[in-house]
Amino acid sequence: MIERLAAVLHDVELLFVDDSDNEHTVDAIALAAARLERDDLRVRVFHRTGGQRVGGLAGAVVDGFRRARAVKALVMDADLQHPPELVPSMLAALDEVDLVMASRYCEGGSSGGLDGPLRRFVSSGSTLLARVAFPFALRGVTDPMTGFFGVRLDKMDTDKLRSRGFKILLEILARYPRLRRTELPLDFGQRHAGASKGDLRQGMLYLRQLPWLRLVTWFGTPVLRWAALLGVIGAATLALAVSPLSGAAVLALLVTVVATYNTVVGALEVRWRLYGWRTPEAVEQMRWPAAVPDEIKERFTIIVPALNEEFVIAGTLRHLLQQDHDDYEILVSLCDGDDATIAEVQRVQAEHDPHGRVRTVVRAYTRSNKPRQLNAALEVATGTVIGVVDAEDDVAPQLLTRVNTLFGSTDADVVQGGVQLMTLGTRVRDWFKVHNVMEYFFWFTSRMFYQVRTGFVPLGGNTVFIRRQLLEQAGGWPDNLTEDCALGVLLCTRYDARVVAAYEPELATREEVPQTIGSRRSGSLFWQRVRWNQGFLSILLEGRWATLPTLRQRALAGYILATPFLQAFSALLLPLSVVTILWLKVPVFVAMLMYAPFVPIIITLATQIVGLREFARAYRQKVLWRHYAFLLFGAPVYQWVLMGAAFWAVWQHVDGNTTWHKTAHGGHHRPLALEGTPA
Repeated sequence: MIERLAAVLHDVELLFVDDSDNEHTVDAIALAAARLERDDLRVRVFHRTGGQRVGGLAGAVVDGFRRARAVKALVMDADLQHPPELVPSMLAALDEVDLVMASRYCEGGSSGGLDGPLRRFVSSGSTLLARVAFPFALRGVTDPMTGFFGVRLDKMDTDKLRSRGFKILLEILARYPRLRRTELPLDFGQRHAGASKGDLRQGMLYLRQLPWLRLVTWFGTPVLRWAALLGVIGAATLALAVSPLSGAAVLALLVTVVATYNTVVGALEVRWRLYGWRTPEAVEQMRWPAAVPDEIKERFTIIVPALNEEFVIAGTLRHLLQQDHDDYEILVSLCDGDDATIAEVQRVQAEHDPHGRVRTVVRAYTRSNKPRQLNAALEVATGTVIGVVDAEDDVAPQLLTRVNTLFGSTDADVVQGGVQLMTLGTRVRDWFKVHNVMEYFFWFTSRMFYQVRTGFVPLGGNTVFIRRQLLEQAGGWPDNLTEDCALGVLLCTRYDARVVAAYEPELATREEVPQTIGSRRSGSLFWQRVRWNQGFLSILLEGRWATLPTLRQRALAGYILATPFLQAFSALLLPLSVVTILWLKVPVFVAMLMYAPFVPIIITLATQIVGLREFARAYRQKVLWRHYAFLLFGAPVYQWVLMGAAFWAVWQHVDGNTTWHKTAHGGHHRPLALEGTPA
């Protein structure tokens, strides 16, 4: 097969997805590729093992799509029933259309390679059932069961494909009926090796797949989903209209809307929270790649902005100086007059920095903030990649080496690493800390990867690495209360930056939870959230996110930026649902709807409990029974704290007040031996 493809192709990659239980196929492919001695024919193999073998042939095709490095992707069998000589014509057709199919049943085609009358009957029966299920999507398609087709990957979202078994083309046709498509005649040849994988089990799987695919495609577009939602609301309204209630009807309608709103907000949060658990490929996507010998070494500049951080800066710098990467510098961006922090940095330079990696950038600011300190350091940076680490962070010694490998293996513009809060607290007054820890845990193990998949990533404030050329082209960090999020929006919209992310507990940057809810002096969760929310609101109202290329990206971006306020409104309305359940007499349908918001709430609480246990295992932390109690019984109060911060942020934004309060750090996530001691 490789020899015949090489005879008719040039400047292509051949990607084999192999599910065999041994390395024989991989070795045979490597041997055949070595004989070619062709630099323009790049041969790769993805050998799926164990849990990677998801979805059979269809799953293998989807995995191949996700690893393809070109826009045009062509799928064919390796047993030579699909003639390689037809490939150039199919690739050429993709210059004009989005989907090309090699058909056994169009004029000029032949199905002579089918093995016997039984397989012919199965093929014809499968096609007939598909036409019954999708009469409009399959109009003009003579062979929806063919396994020989090509598609433009930029015209579909491969992450939506959930086929199992053999009929991947059918799902593409059903999900994307508007693709421009054409057919070429296929002379289906005799099998040269192997045997058909089709059996009774695959037939039953196909019969189960058809109604499922029919159902999901009915709700496959935003218009149809909104129509379904409006239909539910309309039905509720009709029920109220014919109800004997009079004055209470208006209130019942209002409560119906409230319940629907709370349910939608809660369900979306559950969906994103569980992405890393319910999507098998997400686990593989999260892993940091192993370091590669003799890879190209980037020079890193790590910027550490610091203000009044004399208690933690020394420990942070000592951790950074343990990096096993060869080529990096550390720029500590300081404010003139912050003598205690400057003295701590100088002490580290004298005692722990024999190679002179640590440099200081000291500036006087009329009004200091993090983006100004970052941009001051950017002016003197010498690295090809710029990284940001906060003054209290504990960074894994292997991090830069793994970031370097990820840049090299993905051609990324931006790499976002994981961050994890560590301080669960032990006292009753620390009840809120476990909630904050779980927020970070689910964000960096699940939600962040969902956002990477959709192409919109509001970057985190640290453990983020950006190519300096791109960062300078963007003008550095925007002067915003949430400069990290603003930069992520800018890079995704104006510069179409490729953002990749990776997460492993061993390589996650470790931080501490704010010490209190409201004390500005000791470090306040409330005032930290006010600053974040006000920054999100300003970015939302700025509207740059609305220039993203697809409706899905725009919707996701708008929702992410508005999430604190949507959830705050939901927390405010939830007590109304409780009061309604207890006191208001409404039709049965409305009464049942009142309970709907509690379904995602219960699921969220359950995932919190499971997540806390997983956090304890992954980070080797001791979790007490009181922490589980804090999660369960403190959840409503915690949401009201966040609600208050969101509403206060709106007030400050309307008032034009951009005053912010720095979150104090005490190194509580570290052993005492690693904490800095003020000079």
